[in-house]
Amino acid sequence: MRFLRVALLPAILALPWRPAQGQGAAPVSPQVYEGWRQYSVHCARCHGQDVLGNPVTANLLESAAPGGAVADEGAFTAVVMQGRPDKGMPAFHDQLTGEQAAAVFAYVSGRAAGAVPAGRPRPADT
Repeated sequence: MRFLRVALLPAILALPWRPAQGQGAAPVSPQVYEGWRQYSVHCARCHGQDVLGNPVTANLLESAAPGGAVADEGAFTAVVMQGRPDKGMPAFHDQLTGEQAAAVFAYVSGRAAGAVPAGRPRPADT
């Protein structure tokens, strides 16, 4: 096994270095950055890291896109705060403030519109 690691090391070191996705992109607003933070804590385990979805839960890239079921901030916030118990989604009214839910919407809708790239967003200098 040690031989394999030693043999692969030069090949790995020769790979071009690229910053993490999102890091080279334009900075996002403080609200979008906070939305990413809250999404990562409360939503990612079910809806997927970077809002990429999975086969079990709603694909938020589609649902929050223009014309989607929760493309409107009011509809999105209502689902987040009240949950969808019939579909297994808990309510987050005890974990998120209205401001935090709005921030999550800003992040998710930005991802759905292609304005926020995957990966950790780069916050605007404050």
